[in-house]
Order: sequence, then C-alpha cells, then structure tokens
Amino acid sequence: MNTTRLMTALAMSSSLLFSGAAINTALAQTNTAQVQTAPSQTPLNIKQIYDKVETAGYTNITEIDLDDNIYDVKAHDQKGERVKIKVDARSGEIIDTKTKSK
Repeated sequence: MNTTRLMTALAMSSSLLFSGAAINTALAQTNTAQVQTAPSQTPLNIKQIYDKVETAGYTNITEIDLDDNIYDVKAHDQKGERVKIKVDARSGEIIDTKTKSK
C-alpha cells in the first residue's frame, strides 16, 4: 500500500514539475515577444532626423527643434518653397508639412 502511495505521489510531483517548466517557458517566450515588439521609447537624434528629412527630398534644412516628442524642422521642399515639417521623434515619420509664407 505504501508503495502505491509513493508511486502516486512521485507521478503527481513529476507532472507538476513538468507543468511548471512548460508554464515558465511559455511566459519567457511571451515576455521576449513583448520586448521585441515594443516601440522605441527614446527619440531619434538630430542627425537621424536630418537624414530622414533629407531622404524624403527636402533640402536646405536649417533648424531642427524637439518639443513633446515631435521635431519641428525648417527646410525647403522639392519646389524650393520654405516649409515647416513635423516629424515623429521616435519613428522619424513625417507627420505634417506646412508651406511658410514669404
């Protein structure tokens, strides 16, 4: 009788141990996926913003200011007109462009 109880206890302990290991592995994979897909929280630096704006076709970039995770950039567009560009500081995406009056 004691042998049966001992075997049952060992079987239950083993299954609990393996279940715990499987849960830990699943949690670790979930946490890793969350870290890899989390958006960057640090803003791009001025050189990176300059390069993004220049790559988008703007020239004569004269001013880049950061305010509330938005860069305000002054430059000239493809037509040579002065523009004010708003750029997302984290992604470098151009959010808005306004032509400046002379």
